[in-house]
Amino acid sequence: MFVKDPGSLRRRRMEKGLTQQQLAALVGATQQYISLLESGKDRDCSDRVTSRLCRWLEVDRDDYFEGSRRAATGARRT
Repeated sequence: MFVKDPGSLRRRRMEKGLTQQQLAALVGATQQYISLLESGKDRDCSDRVTSRLCRWLEVDRDDYFEGSRRAATGARRT
């Protein structure tokens, strides 16, 4: 899945009163990975992590994520 607006993830995490480390532990990721997602340096996210982020942040998947990066950019894997 592709993060639509990385800043919105950060804002929502903060609204929920979670640190990056706490959210990472809840979703089974590293703090560094959460930081990359929130900064937009890595916007491609697995379905598993996407589902867990949505559950713990209590957000609708379609509001924060769209199809894969390849689908979003029209790129093809060769």
